[in-house]
Amino acid sequence: MAGILDRLNQELETFGRRAQQAFDEGRLQLEKFRLQRERDEAARRLGYLVHRRERGQNVDHLEVEAWMQRMDSLDQSIAKVEREMTAAQADTVAVNRTPPPEGATTGEAEVVQQ
Repeated sequence: MAGILDRLNQELETFGRRAQQAFDEGRLQLEKFRLQRERDEAARRLGYLVHRRERGQNVDHLEVEAWMQRMDSLDQSIAKVEREMTAAQADTVAVNRTPPPEGATTGEAEVVQQ
């Protein structure tokens, strides 16, 4: 009976870890999409300013520079989130529970990225 409860507890812990990983991955995806949307909006506003400037209208150079810096900052934030996503995926390792094939030496394990 204790073996069954230990096994159940182990499976629940595994399920909990996978659920947390899925939640974290989803959170990072949402953050990346939010940052991309902000960057797209900054690019749109910057494009309007450049268009007005090219058509001879008066455009504040500081405003153009501010939008360019905002886009640079958003690019850095997106790269950071992508690195976090890559690191989170690298942390996921599974052990195959099937027995090794005949003739395999003991102590060997195959690492599978999930």
